[in-house]
Amino acid sequence: MNSLERTLAAIEGTPDRVPFNPFIMHLAAAVDAIDYSNVYCKKSSVLAEAQIRFANSFGLDHVNVSTDAYREASAWGVEVDFSSHTPVAKRYLSLDEFASIERPDLESADRVQDRVDAVRLLKERVGHGQCVMGWIEAPFAEICCLFGLMNILKLAREPNWNEKILNLIRRILPVQQEFAKMQIEAGADIIGAGDSAVSQIGPKRYEEACLESTQRLFKEIKKHVPVLYHVCGDSSVVDREGRDMLELVAASETSVLDIDYQVDIAAAKEKIGRRVCLRGNTNTSIFGNEMYTRTQVTKEITDAILAGKPDGWYMFSAGCEWPWEPLDLAIRNLELAGALVREIGGY
Repeated sequence: MNSLERTLAAIEGTPDRVPFNPFIMHLAAAVDAIDYSNVYCKKSSVLAEAQIRFANSFGLDHVNVSTDAYREASAWGVEVDFSSHTPVAKRYLSLDEFASIERPDLESADRVQDRVDAVRLLKERVGHGQCVMGWIEAPFAEICCLFGLMNILKLAREPNWNEKILNLIRRILPVQQEFAKMQIEAGADIIGAGDSAVSQIGPKRYEEACLESTQRLFKEIKKHVPVLYHVCGDSSVVDREGRDMLELVAASETSVLDIDYQVDIAAAKEKIGRRVCLRGNTNTSIFGNEMYTRTQVTKEITDAILAGKPDGWYMFSAGCEWPWEPLDLAIRNLELAGALVREIGGY
């Protein structure tokens, strides 16, 4: 199997071996000494070349265009600050002004078009030999990018919180669908959807305010390509009424579910294993931490592979983005992970 075939086969069950699909953003720029915010995140040609070089050098089974969470948000009018190592919001939108803001024209949105161009360049270069992953933000993550996480969480104090969230999401959903479609037409084999903050609202609010819209978005995307749902944090919470966050995010209609290190992968396999492919979930922080010896890192990686591998429906990754500092240590641990996947990840 080539890398694309291997990745797609894992979504359906069992490939020839566990796909090696760590989430790489900053590290691809760092190994080539590329300014992340002002070059990698702004120039699609630089991103595409860096991703291809990196994947070829380290044996990754996919390339991706994820850089930061503000591509769609910038089209709506969120100001982005590129002065630090990662783009962040300089000014969010006001909840009160949102109703008067016109739906953005994505064809003329520079940062949206830059991502679409990156997908196109990657597909032109790798063809059908490697998996090209496009990227959008999931509905709850996107409203946090538009208005700020704290402003969204403050709405939780209001009795009609769920309805306000639903109204915001209804407005942005068609734009998210359009952004995903543009990347699919450019050649994306999978669309990733980031939901970095959704674990903070708990199962009840997720079920009442986010699940249906997330399902609607993912169903639309899955008419064309699989979806990867990147959920940060502890998604194994079960509330007092028995609502199970892991069951809920698995019910999102995603094809692949990224689980963070707080979620026990063996338990997740037992609970939702054949309904969705799992990707994860070694603790990201250990790969850039000099306190962990090579032996300890080897054990962490080995444990994750052996817990996730049985019966298929699994890709190796860390819980979130692979670290990039200290650079030598991050590279050493990535090379170690790749070697272990190839050594013990076969079926």
